[in-house]
Amino acid sequence: MDCYLLVGGASRRMGRSKLGLPFGGSTFLRRVLDAAEPAFERVIAVQRAHGAPIDGLPTIFEPPHELQAPLFGVWRALEDTSGRCFLLAIDYPLITTDVLRYLAARSSQSRAPMVVPRWKGKLQMLCAGYDRSLLPRFAPRLAAGELNLRGLSEQIEIVEEAELRARFAGEPLMNVNTPEELQEAAAYA
Repeated sequence: MDCYLLVGGASRRMGRSKLGLPFGGSTFLRRVLDAAEPAFERVIAVQRAHGAPIDGLPTIFEPPHELQAPLFGVWRALEDTSGRCFLLAIDYPLITTDVLRYLAARSSQSRAPMVVPRWKGKLQMLCAGYDRSLLPRFAPRLAAGELNLRGLSEQIEIVEEAELRARFAGEPLMNVNTPEELQEAAAYA
């Protein structure tokens, strides 16, 4: 299974790009790559239309658009993949290879077109497995102004937090988007 790493976010809440943001003796990008590379056949960056390619990674680009939503990166990844893939944002600097392997295996074995973990009460749509069969749903949703990834399918297999916490220590699915969350995450790095 391939992993598509979403790298084109605006990072408005953080106040600066997360790609090179220092964290735990490394950077957000390097930590996520170090976890993802052993877990997947390939890791491919998905960048905004006018963004820079990521050094050392194959990079594909979203089509030009004015809206800010991860929907475009997921859509572009599904256009590129041949079947199932894993979508991962760089917002998860505590993610581990073991967690990614587990989620990828669950996605590979599932009949649901989306396999999404729940963490701290929220579905983690940008650390999840997606199937290419979802592609026909993107254009109509966008035309209707619906940018939420949760509405792509009624069939979502949810990997519950209790199951993940029973298997994995720490806060591997902590989504870090603000300076306050960065400070909290640093305690686990």
